[in-house]
Amino acid sequence: MSMPPGIATVTLTGRYVYPDGTPLVGTVTFATPALLTLSGADTISAGAVTVTLDPSGQFSVILIATDNVNSQPTGWLYQVTERFKDVSARTYSIPLPQGTPTVNLADIAPANPATGNYFPVVGPAGADGADGIDGRTILSGSGAPSSGIGVAGDFYMDTTAWAIYGPKTTTWPSAHPLSGTPLISSVNGLTGAVNLTAASVGAEPAGAAATAQTAATNAAKTYTDSAITSEVTRANSAYATGSQLASATDRITANEAAISARKRLTIRRGGIADLALADPLYSGTAPTITPAQTTTSSITNAVKYAPPLVALSGSDVRGDFLFLGGTDFQIGATSPDTSYALPTSRYPHTYASGQGSWAFEFVTDASVFEMRFKYISSASVYKMSVDGKPLTATPVSIGGTTTGSGHMLKVDFGSSAVRRVRFDLYTVPFGGIYIGPSASLWRPVTARGRLMVLGDSITDGSTQNAGGGTGTWLYKAARMMGITDVWDQARGGTGYITPGSYAIFGDRLTADVVAYSPDVLIIKGGYNDNTGSQSAVQSAAAALFSAAKTALPSTQIIVAGPIAPTATPATSLTNTDTTLRTEAATAGLPYISLVTGETRNGAGAVISTQSPFITAANAATMIGADGIHPTDAGHAELGRWMVRALAPVLPL
Repeated sequence: MSMPPGIATVTLTGRYVYPDGTPLVGTVTFATPALLTLSGADTISAGAVTVTLDPSGQFSVILIATDNVNSQPTGWLYQVTERFKDVSARTYSIPLPQGTPTVNLADIAPANPATGNYFPVVGPAGADGADGIDGRTILSGSGAPSSGIGVAGDFYMDTTAWAIYGPKTTTWPSAHPLSGTPLISSVNGLTGAVNLTAASVGAEPAGAAATAQTAATNAAKTYTDSAITSEVTRANSAYATGSQLASATDRITANEAAISARKRLTIRRGGIADLALADPLYSGTAPTITPAQTTTSSITNAVKYAPPLVALSGSDVRGDFLFLGGTDFQIGATSPDTSYALPTSRYPHTYASGQGSWAFEFVTDASVFEMRFKYISSASVYKMSVDGKPLTATPVSIGGTTTGSGHMLKVDFGSSAVRRVRFDLYTVPFGGIYIGPSASLWRPVTARGRLMVLGDSITDGSTQNAGGGTGTWLYKAARMMGITDVWDQARGGTGYITPGSYAIFGDRLTADVVAYSPDVLIIKGGYNDNTGSQSAVQSAAAALFSAAKTALPSTQIIVAGPIAPTATPATSLTNTDTTLRTEAATAGLPYISLVTGETRNGAGAVISTQSPFITAANAATMIGADGIHPTDAGHAELGRWMVRALAPVLPL
């Protein structure tokens, strides 16, 4: 379709290939601001244009120039989103001024959009040097230069006497010898024939570096609280890709190697498992798990691997754990809470009410270990996984006895082997892992990227499902997508305009989301807002989406609407779903509707359709007795439903 008259355009081309020249497969999307008014042409433009690479990996598209006269806003840029098979997606911004009517994307795309947007600025050509060559020139020849060689500013090298002349003015200046009389008269104040020693250049004596390295290595065995809290990744050459033997010496299993190989592939469609086999249980011999109300280990000469900030004593060491779904650890102010750590990375960021759902992982060759924890209440649950597979389908009670007391959860495998262990916790203060003195414990690698949800109780969990947030659709969907770093930044009762007992989404964006840089952010909510003003919801959504895009330029942001807990949702719910869908399209963000079953791309076009999440046939099974929240079966199905909805908008 031709462009309306009076609008200046630019033809943009590009080509994408693998390092071996094979064409890439995928799409490139060019999005304008929410609404672009071109008053000079009596036209308003909105949305985005997506081009598909042809078989040679090329594209060509005609786009509105970014500097059209009488356009509003002014000084705007295109947001470019590249999504290719087997390549991480990236987003960056470009200008397309009409002064350059044809341009290749390779000439203006930044090398690394995470560090900002860069555009080439062509400066004036330099003055011609000898023989018409741009800029000044270094000439050479045998013997001194004649007066007719070169122009002002040139240099000349005599390859016989090894001397250099220049820069030339109207004549050549005297030569500077490159051999014979030394150009350097002294070294560190020494003259004559200088024999440099360690002392003469201020270096350490021979062997000092090795001694210092040994001391540093020994010192590094004691991890500081600040290093653990900031999750500094330990450099370990054993974390390599490829197949390696499962032994304590290699410190890696074949499963661990596969996870390491996937680490930098971020979150993409190709990582989604077969949904029929997405969450298989651990098939090995199940360990014997026994809770006991005690803080004394039953393991002979046990070594305690303590969490961040918990004070060390005796043989205690700082645990090298991989923390997932939470950070900013704190310990309680008074005993016994000073012996237990909790992440506080979710509103209101306090020890008592911070990150309720989180996880940690470690690798160990111990045949038996004990996890120390404080028992809070019957709501305290956990889900344990071994080598990437859970022991139970849903979280189970931690098995405490007396509220507020310290406990041990003893896990006995019966034999020693290298195993990767994960604990998904809900309302469980963590006091450390105890193993025998001859066993080892170390930090594994994470897989994919960081998946985060800013939402309400459908993600945060309710009394209708087991395990609070750890038992919701989010954790189930993440497992199907091969993601280990899952962040539940949802709070029950909250929404776009409804704070509940906490705060609205917009007020939590900076501290709960931006601070932790997710790779994919799903903003999922709206149910708690559906009885409010639609214009207020619209304004709050527009502000939130705009702020999120600005603060997280490298994050893929996806909007998901409210749950409809019946097959015939109220008009207020369908109106809220429509309002959020419209604002997502205005912001150029994909939208998932649980009400209609549709997934839309950033331009607002339907790209995938399935049945609504709740139908007349499944409502009784999927929704709990409160008539709103999913049951365990409902969350299991919602996890699969969301993966199907997300797949079309994730990179290939």
